[in-house]
Amino acid sequence: MAGLLRASEEGLKIIDMVRRNLGWNKTEDSWCMAALVSTATLKRFWARKGIRRENFINICKAVEIHNWEYIAEGYKILKTEPLLAASIADIAPDTQTDRTFALPDNIPLVWNWLDRTSHLNTLKTLILNLDNRNPPPNAIALVGLPGIGKTTLISQLIRQLQTENNPFVAVAWQSLEFVKNQAPQFDWFLDSLLSALSSADTTFPIQNAPSAAPVHTFQKIEKLLKLLKNQPCLIVCDRLETILQFGRAETAGYFAETQSEYAWLFKLLIETAHQSKIIFISRETLAELPPTITREITIDGLTNNCAIALLTSFNLIGTIEEMTELAQRYQGHPQALQLIASLIRDDSEYQSNVSKFLQDRDWLLTRPIESLLDEMIARLSDIERTCLSRISVYQTAEYPLNFAGIAAQMPEVSKYELKENIILALKRRQLLYYDCQRLSYQLHPLVREKGDRILNQNPENFRTAHRQAYRYFISIPLKPECEWQHIEDIKPLIRAHYHGCQAGDLDAANAIISGVCEYLRQWNCAELVCGNIELPLLAEVKNISLSGAGKMPTPQ
Repeated sequence: MAGLLRASEEGLKIIDMVRRNLGWNKTEDSWCMAALVSTATLKRFWARKGIRRENFINICKAVEIHNWEYIAEGYKILKTEPLLAASIADIAPDTQTDRTFALPDNIPLVWNWLDRTSHLNTLKTLILNLDNRNPPPNAIALVGLPGIGKTTLISQLIRQLQTENNPFVAVAWQSLEFVKNQAPQFDWFLDSLLSALSSADTTFPIQNAPSAAPVHTFQKIEKLLKLLKNQPCLIVCDRLETILQFGRAETAGYFAETQSEYAWLFKLLIETAHQSKIIFISRETLAELPPTITREITIDGLTNNCAIALLTSFNLIGTIEEMTELAQRYQGHPQALQLIASLIRDDSEYQSNVSKFLQDRDWLLTRPIESLLDEMIARLSDIERTCLSRISVYQTAEYPLNFAGIAAQMPEVSKYELKENIILALKRRQLLYYDCQRLSYQLHPLVREKGDRILNQNPENFRTAHRQAYRYFISIPLKPECEWQHIEDIKPLIRAHYHGCQAGDLDAANAIISGVCEYLRQWNCAELVCGNIELPLLAEVKNISLSGAGKMPTPQ
């Protein structure tokens, strides 16, 4: 049957050796989860029966065999032994004598890697100090929205470092989320870190100590620092936002008061001279870490080509234009695209048809995607949530959002409070960012839609936010009418009309747009084509107006 693949005998030998090194059985549950396949599919794979192409590829990638063609029937393999050795090296590098460190036991899987070469190169440059920076950063903080690919990126980085020249002799991977939204006990964290970096016993009996518990902790920290000084190690701390403040705008990005031990340890690790590096992964900026020796990198969505490649791997049916539209709707957010692609592929309503999905939905958030954002929204203070929901009424793709536009939505606070606390907090929480190319504030499409849903929970708040947006746009100075030549010249009026309609102030909306329409009627078609006025101008006015009011108001 077309589209089905099965393993060759040689390929199955490779897979079998690799899974033995992983300690997995042939129908391992972890394997099924990583490959997103059922146990029955995995059994068919081992029986050398045909299975769907995407399932075949995912089964191979789940055990770090990215050249899946070597496993498939029909691919000519000249020598099995060298390929087998290379595959084992990828999975079990600790058995190779030319490796500098063993992969951590708890390092996350990378099952669907997409090219992020520029990010990897930047990270390697900083970690290995390839640009000879003096002094080099002791720590790197990787921040971004949940599901944007931070953990996957660092997992792939470590796997690449392990196959290349690097100074590290040990790598530790520690998550700061022990159970949902709770960090592990500090002593447990220290023990786990020491265990990963050293084979020595981490329980140090204290003789004649007046207070055994605190001295015990201090000796662990002393040993950790000695390890980092004596041998170059790499420490990865994931989900660091778990120990940061929440519920207060002015303390966004700072360590929680209940996590003072962690705050002290991390500052000590990055401020002490040693041979090692620390990588922090967080959904929020780490404001307390000194910026002179900590480099923060913000991770954004996939490039258009990578996003399309991700969607294509799900065997969706659609043109390149439809794939591009879907990728751009989600601004390349990897986890959101994977969830949406799975929905399109598996839901009987869509049957892998991208076009039907695009036509069917004018919203972005599904329940699984929204749950990721709910975790971030739950960390906001009331004033942050208010600001985020109000500014979600702005369509930043239509008109740039500056500080004045945000201030128009928050008249109850001072400009200082807005700039130094509220906006700064939203930026640190990765919910608002400033685009240097567009010279404006931006909301990720998923965040904007979530903010809009919060605002729509209260109709009066919804009307108020649009009314304030209307007042903001009519306050923007315009060129004289005789100088109107492009749609940009009257866009503030178009935006004011849209927000007036949304607020229910139809008389005000009519007054705004009727003057524009009346002025445009003064030109005939020849002048629109031959003159300086752009031909699409009137049509765009009508289109944008229709999106706001449902019907173009008749000028009086």
